Amino acid sequence: MRSRKIVLAVAAALPIAAAAQQELPAVVVTGSATAKAFEDAPASISVLTREDIERRPVQELNELLGTVPGVTLNRSGNMVPGVQLRGLGSAYTLILIDGRRVNSTSAVFRGNDYDFGWIPPEEIERIEVVRGPMSSLYGSDAIGGVVNIITKKVGQSWRGSARADGIFQENSLAGDTWAVNATVSGPLIADTLGVRLTGAMDRRAADDPSLNPPAANGISQPAMPNLQNQFLSGRMAWTPNASNDVILDLETSSRDHGGFELDRDAWSIAHSGRYDFGSTQLRFYGDVTKNQTGTVTGQINPNRAEMMVLDGKYSNQFDLLVPQTLSIGGEYRNEELKDPANLSGPPGFPARTDPSTEISQWALFLEDDIAITRDFTLTAGVRYDDHEKFGGHTSPRIYGVYRPLQGLTLRAGYSEAFRAPTLLQNSPYWGSVSCGSPTVGCYIIGSEELEPETSESWEVGAMYDGGFWGLGATYFDNRLKNMIDITNRTANRVLAPTYPNFVGFLPDGRPIFRYENIASVETSGVEVSGRLGLFSSLNITANYTYTDAKNTSGTIDLPLTYRPENVANITADWQALPDWVFSTVISYTGSQYISVPANGLNLISAEAFTTADIMAAWNVTRNFTLRFGVLNVADETVDRTNTLEFNVDGRRYFVSLTGRFF
Repeated sequence: MRSRKIVLAVAAALPIAAAAQQELPAVVVTGSATAKAFEDAPASISVLTREDIERRPVQELNELLGTVPGVTLNRSGNMVPGVQLRGLGSAYTLILIDGRRVNSTSAVFRGNDYDFGWIPPEEIERIEVVRGPMSSLYGSDAIGGVVNIITKKVGQSWRGSARADGIFQENSLAGDTWAVNATVSGPLIADTLGVRLTGAMDRRAADDPSLNPPAANGISQPAMPNLQNQFLSGRMAWTPNASNDVILDLETSSRDHGGFELDRDAWSIAHSGRYDFGSTQLRFYGDVTKNQTGTVTGQINPNRAEMMVLDGKYSNQFDLLVPQTLSIGGEYRNEELKDPANLSGPPGFPARTDPSTEISQWALFLEDDIAITRDFTLTAGVRYDDHEKFGGHTSPRIYGVYRPLQGLTLRAGYSEAFRAPTLLQNSPYWGSVSCGSPTVGCYIIGSEELEPETSESWEVGAMYDGGFWGLGATYFDNRLKNMIDITNRTANRVLAPTYPNFVGFLPDGRPIFRYENIASVETSGVEVSGRLGLFSSLNITANYTYTDAKNTSGTIDLPLTYRPENVANITADWQALPDWVFSTVISYTGSQYISVPANGLNLISAEAFTTADIMAAWNVTRNFTLRFGVLNVADETVDRTNTLEFNVDGRRYFVSLTGRFF
């Protein structure tokens, strides 16, 4: 309790902004169809800079994203961290790499989504996090917001780096972590042709099975399994003249997650042009994810998922009463999955002859940035999506940015969004074991009766940049209808028929449940953040988020699980000497519900916890940096007692070595 009061008191004393002014990029590219100055972006955006990424030894980028306002973390059944924006689950967060869509959580099925561990931190230039619906630009999956990972560009001169990290657990029962990566980039033909190559490997050793104590029912939850990632990528950038750029990206990666092996191959070719009549962008990209083992422990049921996307846009500035920037674009996307084990129908029933499913959709969008006055810009956008199974859907958005005084920015916006059921959620032939056991648990299937999810959201905020200090706050409100859910399920064969989404029993007696729509869900709250620079060498940033997330479809409102109401983060960076930087990160996660029965009785919650990390960076030479520190200094641990929880590791020590050539 005392640690909670300290964290919230400091967060309240330093209300607002996500990063130090000197670290913010000149422009951001995710919140609108064209690049914007950070303070003019028509959205709530936070930026994790190169310095933020280098400061901490991070295997899962999600852990770093957890320090952003409005972001909380949860884990799916496979304990992979998931990013929740403003109280909406991981499935509502669209992940982009350099603006290219990658499979979001549940886009294919559990355990076969994009893993942040597949991209090495050394390759990342910055991460832009947009909080709030962005379906008007990006379509389905962007109800909660967007995370855009922006990688380093191919350099005009040769440069390279190599980095090795080690994290060592004080508790010998918990697994240690190591990671190595290297990248090299430079011109093959000056000002015309360049190349970038990146490779990385990391591993977190498995926890000892005895790490988690037995829960109230006497059963211990599995500890964190062995995690291992390998990644290799190449980029070729061709600039035939000052008006045209062509970029080819190829990458391959693999993940071994406790014996579940996944391989992913991705490719992209993109052209951008800058002409007298405007600017253009055209991209053709795709990926193939191969789940070599399937989703059931002890079984080998391989499957294969493919995605292909063609998108493009045209932007131009013109004057029609007032200056405007008009952007017009479109997208075609096709997704396909072949899964002989899970798309052949429920076990014990006649198998389908074609265990595959496929979906295609296309979209058109328009966005207009209108400079109403010198200090007031209005952004209006609309996107029309045509889904093969769910027809057309329109997502409008309007957002205003007003700068009445030097340093003061006021924002307000309204947007609508939608999310279609995934390939598997909508297929009655898809099924998967659940309820904790492949033999005596339950079975879940897709449903053709699902309706697309839709949302209405609005936000209003203010930010003040006072030079060495900054303040800002945002209020948000999301109303989600027809939320797709599979929470209602149980292995209890007596209670199962009382559930609204109960279908029947398998021949072996396991109950079957199908995905269902929850009529309405609401999330609302306040994001507050701030920064303070002292003595030109000490910079302090802080943020606090209050989130009220609830299911409003029943006779009484019920809280959503794994959505803490209160989250706060404080970071202090001190340039003690020209070659030394010391950093401290304190994170507070408030209490949260982990079990909410439909009758609203016997709710179970998890206690709040606070972690503090202390780090140092020493630039030994111009080309060599040593980092070291202690993570979770107070050794405040949280043990996993539920399948959707995750252990909060105790005290750990880390060391990191980086070598560069320029």
